[in-house]
Amino acid sequence: MKKIFKFMPILFLVTFSVNAQEGAEAGKAIFNNRCASCHAVGKKLVGPDLKDVDQRHNQEWIVNFVRHSQQVIKSGDKAAVTLFEEYNKTLMPDHLDLTAADIDHILNFIKEESVKVANAPSSPIVPDRYKPYKGESSLWHQILYLDLPGNHTPVTKNDTQFWFVLTVIFIVIVSVFYAVVKVNQFVDKLDKNNPPSNQ
Repeated sequence: MKKIFKFMPILFLVTFSVNAQEGAEAGKAIFNNRCASCHAVGKKLVGPDLKDVDQRHNQEWIVNFVRHSQQVIKSGDKAAVTLFEEYNKTLMPDHLDLTAADIDHILNFIKEESVKVANAPSSPIVPDRYKPYKGESSLWHQILYLDLPGNHTPVTKNDTQFWFVLTVIFIVIVSVFYAVVKVNQFVDKLDKNNPPSNQ
């Protein structure tokens, strides 16, 4: 009898772990169908980042907010109003058909994903041969690898200076090619008009 009691806590933990895993799987399916278009775990989308949301709000608050967020906001709940204001008063649709158990499953999934995000490396692992050169860069190195000094941002259609310079470079290249062709035509014409004399 004592042996049975010794194994009871282990059995309870195994059962709890299996149930949490099954809940997370069910929660993933619901999350992907209902939440993923506006929310993610580890980054902001249309709505807030849900990483560790269970540590910012208690379960009762989360259930109420998921099921009828607009009602919670209208009640003057400080956290709900702050979220509403922060996200440009974007209304989250009510999910009255989700039960407390459904939302619990979603939370189990979010908890698992939060742990994965927390344990993920902060930056991608890059093999040594691909790591940026840390020493002094020669002009040739800078041109070859586009390792140019300064802060770089993507080019936009409003970047008039870039487009002006690019247009000038294009015109110069076209002009050089045109001049080379004209010079060759002129030389050919001279050769035809002045054939070499046979002595």
